[in-house]
Amino acid sequence: MDSLKIVKCSDVKLIPEIKALADLHREQLGFHAQQTFIDSMKRGELLAAVLKGQVVGFTRYHHRRDQKTTLYEIATAPKFRNKGIGYFLVKALIADCQQIGSRHLRLSCPVELPANQFYQKIGFTRTSSRVGKNRPLYTWILDILPPRKITFVASLTAITSDFVQMIPLWENEGQEQRPFEKCIITPRFIEAGALKYVRYMHDKWGVKVIFDSGGFFVQQGKIRYEELFSWLLDFYAKNDWADGYVLPDYVPTSRQSAAEVIERVHVTAAEGIKFLNRMPSELRDQAIGVLQGHDHYHLKYCFDAFMDKGLQRIGFGSFDTGGRNDEINLMTNASINRLAFVRDLIKQAYLSQTINVLPDLHLFGVSTPKMLADFPNYLATSFDSSGWLRTAGFGNIYLPFQSRRNVTFGGSSLLLSKGFTAAEFYTQCERTGHSCPFCDDFSRLQKNRVVRMWHNALVFSEMTAALNSESKESHA
Repeated sequence: MDSLKIVKCSDVKLIPEIKALADLHREQLGFHAQQTFIDSMKRGELLAAVLKGQVVGFTRYHHRRDQKTTLYEIATAPKFRNKGIGYFLVKALIADCQQIGSRHLRLSCPVELPANQFYQKIGFTRTSSRVGKNRPLYTWILDILPPRKITFVASLTAITSDFVQMIPLWENEGQEQRPFEKCIITPRFIEAGALKYVRYMHDKWGVKVIFDSGGFFVQQGKIRYEELFSWLLDFYAKNDWADGYVLPDYVPTSRQSAAEVIERVHVTAAEGIKFLNRMPSELRDQAIGVLQGHDHYHLKYCFDAFMDKGLQRIGFGSFDTGGRNDEINLMTNASINRLAFVRDLIKQAYLSQTINVLPDLHLFGVSTPKMLADFPNYLATSFDSSGWLRTAGFGNIYLPFQSRRNVTFGGSSLLLSKGFTAAEFYTQCERTGHSCPFCDDFSRLQKNRVVRMWHNALVFSEMTAALNSESKESHA
């Protein structure tokens, strides 16, 4: 079916074939005059599946003013059934709905028709049954969300001396593209020299920069929340070149009592709004409110507060934590449940038209690329990770959608099944499709930490590109 094309019908010459196909299904679809299809074509609401110049399927629909779309008919030629043509027609219709901002796709189908199984299989939800003009009908609805893409945001926890090595190496390799689209830094706790290099990457390479609030350091007791609030307000006002400004948040940990957690949730929301109101007006559209908390009430409290203020960007920081100082975000079942709840909050607010635009959703502090494949399912639009940089210091590298593997410790790591020989590494590169100038020489990859860092950064960017390509194809 490589030559199958789904086209928006604009040529009246296709109408007789579509009409003939509809007549073949008159028992299921009812009678329709040819003018009906011409009228739908003129409104841009008629899709045809064309195979080698022949119409083998069609769907007719109508975009309503209330941001809902009604699917009137869909049919495929009998000898081309079970070839996926109906599925491709619905995919094309979904893309058309997304383009015009429709939020629901609705249809009615006689209860006795096998087509009901098709609608259920491709994601429609049966909402009701009713008595039609001639027979009982099921009503099916599919929620429509705008297409999303996900971006890797490199967490730059590097010190000045790291940048001294990183930037020349990248530029000396003759790389034309930037290593990542965005990065995130904590300006309150970054070295002044390192900040200058970040500004260089912004100005020369076009890397967009997000300023993190540093709420983690409040959690660690390295700064008081009130002090951070005042410092950030002054710094943000003096640095209007960033792409994002994270509002100050008060991070709860897995070890705190329920009372302590809810206090920090309330501070995150209330003081975050106060901070937003005091930010320069020209920066407020780039503000990122952080959803903190350990249960659904906490998350909804933060979400509602930020949506009421019209924020277009929110961040999820409600992971469980581990490590000696609670410095590691953990993707536990509880964390996944909270993230799914946030996704549902976003969907419900958008589909009910409580908000007009889906907010961007950033995931803070992601540790491993193995989790990336699931992020689009939670409507995430970006995530940050320092794993690309930190793990390189321990002799580790990543390959797309795989756990880290060691390339420096030789036999001991191989016996533990955590290491790579050169032969195994290049076999996995071929299998995953990875290729970059920083891993052409395995010996250099073993010996040079900065080489491993840039290799890992490119792997993260490759993975997000792959996810975005899959998402685009699924909505094509």
